[in-house]
Amino acid sequence: MEIENCPFSQQKISSKGGFVSLSPELCYMQPKSGGEEMAGTLRGIFTVRWKPTKDLAVMALSIILVVGALYTATVVVTPDVGGGMPYFFLYAGLMAVVLGVGLPLFWMVIVRKRPLADLGLTFKNLRRSLALQTLLAILLYITGLKIQAESFETVIPLVALALCIGFFEAVFWRGWVLNRLEEAFGILPGIVAGSVLYSIYHVGYGMALDEMVFLFFIGIMFAVVFKLTGSIFILWPVFQPMGQLITLSKEGLDLPLIASVGFIEALAVMVALVWLAQKYLRRYQQKSLTGNPSFYLKEAVL
Repeated sequence: MEIENCPFSQQKISSKGGFVSLSPELCYMQPKSGGEEMAGTLRGIFTVRWKPTKDLAVMALSIILVVGALYTATVVVTPDVGGGMPYFFLYAGLMAVVLGVGLPLFWMVIVRKRPLADLGLTFKNLRRSLALQTLLAILLYITGLKIQAESFETVIPLVALALCIGFFEAVFWRGWVLNRLEEAFGILPGIVAGSVLYSIYHVGYGMALDEMVFLFFIGIMFAVVFKLTGSIFILWPVFQPMGQLITLSKEGLDLPLIASVGFIEALAVMVALVWLAQKYLRRYQQKSLTGNPSFYLKEAVL
């Protein structure tokens, strides 16, 4: 039987000289039957709540900054200025690395001391996630959506771009935005609101309204797929980048081969930021077990 208003998913308790977070699974005294579990899942999907937090405010600010950086790079500066370097630094550097991945990591890990899994950065259900995204990519290919490129030199920069921006979008739009909206309003409202925001984000690319309506449904699809495992690895590095690659090739985007180096470097920096954040969390958890006085004071304030 499930204990209502279980405190363990929200509070921290002292254990071995420190504080540890207990998972919601501790709120269950005995296993549920299949019917009860299904009913609980459906209730969870359609539950609507109103619990806006500081996380939501920071998330909203980050969206404004991301769209602003994208619009400046694509519409104001354009890829034609300065050999494309200003565009690259605004697009991949500022938007994707700093605002898209760096800012959510800073807020969730450094400020809030929350696990990377709350950003969808988890290896939990990794095999299932990779298997499902491979299946989805195969279905995408079978439907006739294929990459249109003239040569190897044309494809490589687009692949690098799709992998880089695909990682950013998986972390930012699903792990960061979708999860914060779900925490504040519920699963279904979070998916709908997140998809609306995802479509509006493409204003930064200068897209027309009809394209943004289509992207709303693409956002719904990505959100639902993400919720299957709660890991970005059900979207990246195959399924979502493949969709982006098909779109980029159809639009006829032509990038020099050297551009692939820049996008791979940007991806490497994002991965490095995730690694550093995980390292910080481990040090923080070690301090919690050594009885550091400053740690206790900070936890008491939180």
